[in-house]
Amino acid sequence: MLACIFANASPASAASVDILKIKDVKVGMRGIGKTVVQGRKIETFEVEVLGILSNNKVNENLLINGNSILVKVSGDVIRRAGGIAAGMSGSPVYVDGKLMGGISSGWIMTDHTVGLVTPIEEMLEIWTYPELASLSDAATPKRWFLNSPIKLGERVVNAVWEIACNQPDSLLQPAADELVFRQAAAEVYVDGISGRAAKILETKMSRSNLKFAQKSELKNNSSPDQKVEPANYEPGSSIGIQLARGDINLTTLGTLTHRSEHRILALAHPFMKKGRVAFLMTGAFIHHSFSSVEMPFKIGAPSEMLGIITQDREKGISGEIGRFPEMVPVQIDVLDKDLQITRSINYQIVKDPSVFGMVLESTLVQALEGVIDRAGAGTALLGISLDCANLSGEQYSFRRENMFYSRADIVQSLISEVGSLIEMVTESEIEEVMPTRLLLKIEIERRRRTLTIEKVEIKNAQVAGGGVLDVEVTLRPFREGKFVRKVKIPIPQDIGKENLVLTVFGLNTRADEAEVTDTRDARSSREARGDETQIVDFDSVIRTWANSPKNSDLLFQLAIEGDELKKIKLNGKELEIQPTNLVVTGRVDTTLTLSEE
Repeated sequence: MLACIFANASPASAASVDILKIKDVKVGMRGIGKTVVQGRKIETFEVEVLGILSNNKVNENLLINGNSILVKVSGDVIRRAGGIAAGMSGSPVYVDGKLMGGISSGWIMTDHTVGLVTPIEEMLEIWTYPELASLSDAATPKRWFLNSPIKLGERVVNAVWEIACNQPDSLLQPAADELVFRQAAAEVYVDGISGRAAKILETKMSRSNLKFAQKSELKNNSSPDQKVEPANYEPGSSIGIQLARGDINLTTLGTLTHRSEHRILALAHPFMKKGRVAFLMTGAFIHHSFSSVEMPFKIGAPSEMLGIITQDREKGISGEIGRFPEMVPVQIDVLDKDLQITRSINYQIVKDPSVFGMVLESTLVQALEGVIDRAGAGTALLGISLDCANLSGEQYSFRRENMFYSRADIVQSLISEVGSLIEMVTESEIEEVMPTRLLLKIEIERRRRTLTIEKVEIKNAQVAGGGVLDVEVTLRPFREGKFVRKVKIPIPQDIGKENLVLTVFGLNTRADEAEVTDTRDARSSREARGDETQIVDFDSVIRTWANSPKNSDLLFQLAIEGDELKKIKLNGKELEIQPTNLVVTGRVDTTLTLSEE
């Protein structure tokens, strides 16, 4: 296997470092590890091999068999770090100058100087993986069995459980001879999000097995002379994996295990375990390492951009220095018309559907609540400009404006509209499409700007097929005088003699429940689009959405009385649409009988 690995690697990767194969690792071997506990300085610590572990549980995806090495670490660096700290994952371990592997996890709630090392042999296999996504679950606990029992203090150990960084150990029921280790992954540090937005993001991150950390000191305070050139990043250097960068930053920290020219291996365990990825790799500045009863941890911040993370696998992550991922620019502009305050949030986010949806909702909340500084009712005008592309590079661009009113939570109304659009794009069943740029422009005010349908009158004494209905709709803006909108509705020539029902409505159909215009209105809008059977490609899907009725439209629909599912087309469409500048509420049904003439 190793020969195959080196055959697929560049010549320098085989010659630049000797490796210690797992078959040659012996209990009692001593070596050194490399990591950063403050600033950017790589320091060494002592390592002793306590045992060899194996995992014989068959994984139906990629990992069939695996090994791990139980070690004890020591020295001044470990004392200052408080033990194996979150953020040390990937720290390379050498024995007699040969690379044995990278630190992956530490013993929780007990002796933080005991941990696991992922063999470099198994990490190197990541470089040979095909560009296919892995569907395995990063949160599944792994059980390692020692080749022979060892004694730690008064305890005889035969097996070790390894769990993800955010997984509670209470889910496990280890036997008396089993230990529980936690992967030494840093939390995902979040900068630029607070309050309700932070709580939303934390909830969504937990569903992706990510642990949220919000700390103001994570801003990069390193001075320019502390910048490290990409060529100087080496095993033991701290790195960051970024999901978003700009006014909003989402970063986790780790350690570089191995470098061969531009290619790197790091972490020694999965990040999100998404297989093929395109995450941003950065440098990192470590502010401090803290002791903790459960597990020590590093506090740091992302620095200069280094390259791309391309693989996120069971045994670690891999990437390339000097090649950067395509990221999606997002701009959110908010104007509070009451306070006359504006704010703009700009950031870039990785091209990953789950990450995109996870981050967008919280940043939208942050932008809105950071300006209006309140919760509750309001009216908003939302403008969406979306560019996206498929795997072939074909570009799509769409624009849409819509009005919303809620007397409960206007922010949630906007979240629902934007969220449903992004889900429609990223979860398309027609083809794989990903946003390439998103611009949101929002004007918001407390004033209720609604228009209620009070009465509908058909003024014709009689009308036949091929004629025109003269309709007068009485409308009342909120707390203002009513007025009449006159509309002419053409009747198809070939219509039958059944009684008809004319329905005049807004998407927010009930005036006494003018609540959040969210999923109910999205559903009403879908039902009102008509001609769904003509949708044959992604462009049609989004254009149908972009041109669908808005919350500010006054809508007219004809149907057969007693069978309202039988809609009568008006000018070839199921709806006659009359735009207004207010959110339309209410619904009135009127029965009419066609004349024989």
